[in-house]
Amino acid sequence: MKIALYARVSTGYQVDKDSLPFQQKEMKAYCEHILHRTDFELYEDAGRSGKNTDRPAFQRMMQDIRDGEISHVVVYKIDRISRNLVDFSLMYDEFKKYRVVFISLNEQFDTSTALGEAVLKIILVFAELERKMTSERVKAVMIGRATSGKWNGARMPYGWRWNDETGMPEHDPAESKAANLIYSMYAETKSTTQVMRYLNENGIPTKRGGRWTTKTLCDYLKNPMNRGDYRYNYREAAHGTRKPDEEVIYTSGVFEPLVPVDLWDEVNAIIDLHAEMNNSKNRQHISRYDHLFATLLRCGCGAGIHILKFDKPRANGLRPTLYRCAELVHTQCKRGASSDVWLAPFVFNFIYRVILMDSFSFEDVEGLRVMLLDAPEFKDYDIADESLIVLLDIAQNSATNIFMLGNKKAPKSKKTSKYHDDIEKCKRALQRLDKAYLYDDSVYSEAEYTKMRSELTERLTDLKNKAASESKSIVLNPAPEIPKATLMALISSADENGHIDFASLASTCKIKELHELLKSMIDKIVVDNKRVTEIKFLNGIDVLFS
Repeated sequence: MKIALYARVSTGYQVDKDSLPFQQKEMKAYCEHILHRTDFELYEDAGRSGKNTDRPAFQRMMQDIRDGEISHVVVYKIDRISRNLVDFSLMYDEFKKYRVVFISLNEQFDTSTALGEAVLKIILVFAELERKMTSERVKAVMIGRATSGKWNGARMPYGWRWNDETGMPEHDPAESKAANLIYSMYAETKSTTQVMRYLNENGIPTKRGGRWTTKTLCDYLKNPMNRGDYRYNYREAAHGTRKPDEEVIYTSGVFEPLVPVDLWDEVNAIIDLHAEMNNSKNRQHISRYDHLFATLLRCGCGAGIHILKFDKPRANGLRPTLYRCAELVHTQCKRGASSDVWLAPFVFNFIYRVILMDSFSFEDVEGLRVMLLDAPEFKDYDIADESLIVLLDIAQNSATNIFMLGNKKAPKSKKTSKYHDDIEKCKRALQRLDKAYLYDDSVYSEAEYTKMRSELTERLTDLKNKAASESKSIVLNPAPEIPKATLMALISSADENGHIDFASLASTCKIKELHELLKSMIDKIVVDNKRVTEIKFLNGIDVLFS
């Protein structure tokens, strides 16, 4: 086992006694003259903070400890390896687990003694205190700089660039014209979606070369730096929680405005008005349960599908919902909207025909294919062979149907496994062995009985495993409780040809009830260019259409 010498500096400009070469020299001398050992390995983290353990050399050293390769860990100062009490406690627990001795030269102790271990923990408390006090001092300095209008550093927003000579941001000539256009267009259209589409369609990227979204655009429009003001200490992190207003530093007139101040004020007044309208308690929200396929649809592009709006009422009294791809705004997916008008008849007729599988006897997948697609809604549709094979296996072998609706009227007998007779023989042999040993002490000794029973048990387990692997029956996942009343309404609404008229079904059931029935059966429905390409049920059965 070797000795690990661990060294760390936060920057490349440490003072001499904290530099990497100095730490190396002192630790090597200690190993050679005090421990009388030269089998050491150096682990160095340059430019890494000690406030956490996210350091490459440190992690490599800890892995070597877990691999049993290290007997001692030597550091020059305790704060070189950790400044955090929690991190150090976890690290030291691992040291003790793997019997690793920890030695700090500057504090002159090692943990091979009880006193050294106690002193170590006391010193670490003060090391963490020092780090927190330093952090508070730095924060106070930064707050003071922001209050006086001095820049504390951050990424340059769109329309700005850094000037090394002045040490302050300045307008970027290549972007400032587009920045003014963004504000002017929003003031005119009052729509971030329209502005975003214009920017993306005309090849105007964000500051870091990406595509605009309504979120990034709205954040940009609200940035007070564009009107010449400096806002600091606004969030806990870059995209973290907003801090209370009393903690935010806001200094007016620090920069030359990128856009006219009155234009910035006009744009932000519109944004505030929209936010107030969207958050109004008096705003009428449509419940998602009024929409038949809410949360169930997925677009062929891979994105979710959102509710677009109610369509106009039909002559039969139904008011269908229109759905659209959630990525339409950002990627402008061209697959078009979907409607209850064709979705509902397709889905409910397919569910009904899957339930009907129990009433038929199928020899192969072709017979099942014809039965499942025998409805006007499935014209020009086909079902993938792999999906039909799974459904056929359920129809032939399962004691319950695909929706766990109870036992079939006439369960089909399963083929007996070829291992069945051997399994039964093993069971009978075990029974006879137990009786012979229990009722006649002269037949087997305890050692003989134990050996024979172990062999038979092992043989029985092996036969059962082989029989289980031979079986190919589908095991359905449990599904949520299915609303029986709505299900019976669905089944009874079929005409003499086995066809579901959705208008008739909707006249006997509320849309909310039908939605709950779908949610109790279906995981997702994939739609691509106004065609259903997949229905995945909650119990794991995945039906693919083409």
